[in-house]
Amino acid sequence: MYQPSATPQFPETVPPDSTARRRFRALARSAPWLSTSLRFSVHVPEQLARPDLNLTSELTVLLRGREAIAISSADEQLLFQRELFTADRGMDYVAASAASWKLPASLVAPVFNDEHLVHRRPAIQGFGNLIPLPFLAAMLDPVELAGEEPAALDLAFNHPTYIHELRETTDANGREIIQAVLSAGHSYRPAVPGFSLIPAGARVLVTLDRRTGVLLERIVLSGTRAADLRLRILGHNEYYIDSLFTAPTPTLVDVRSPRPWTLRTDRDAQRKD
Repeated sequence: MYQPSATPQFPETVPPDSTARRRFRALARSAPWLSTSLRFSVHVPEQLARPDLNLTSELTVLLRGREAIAISSADEQLLFQRELFTADRGMDYVAASAASWKLPASLVAPVFNDEHLVHRRPAIQGFGNLIPLPFLAAMLDPVELAGEEPAALDLAFNHPTYIHELRETTDANGREIIQAVLSAGHSYRPAVPGFSLIPAGARVLVTLDRRTGVLLERIVLSGTRAADLRLRILGHNEYYIDSLFTAPTPTLVDVRSPRPWTLRTDRDAQRKD
């Protein structure tokens, strides 16, 4: 596959070998099995924001599995809540589509390698309509960078992305990361409809968190321009109760239909009778 020359991003590293490339792709497949919950901050680019939901600028997100999310602003004001653990499971649910029969990641077993990263993963239930920002769903499960399984050995190039450079290091917060310079291959398909992590014809720098498999950063280096994406992990595998993701039940009396009150004089009169 012809690749145009470009200035190296990691000139101090050697070209990635097959072992390093397999490790990177396995990590990109592994996010659903590496975390039960996440707490993170994310910067929402202006062109990807949801002003109708006030989801702009810097946000803090609580995510429990693929079933519940709560989003707050930088000043800790709750902006958005959604949960799927009380979703309707009636006849219309099971008949909706083939995806209705897919199981959550916690109920299926992928094929793991020796590092307990996913070598081959089954088709799992996605985020559905849980996450209101499509780009965020792609960052939380960057499987499109690697595909659900390794490419066939008898094909010249069947991986969804071409890895130009690769290095393992730590970020400014001390987290172990894997960085790679990628471009899209002919089999590349976005996992989230309407949003692509690797724009066509572009070279992209991506950073994966080694512990969670989450995409921490996406920067387009050349070619088709797109917004930079950045996410910072604040907490991992913390315990969150259901009430963090559900709207509180009103406890006040509806004043439009007030309770009838019996006055003391009326009660005394009833006793005399």
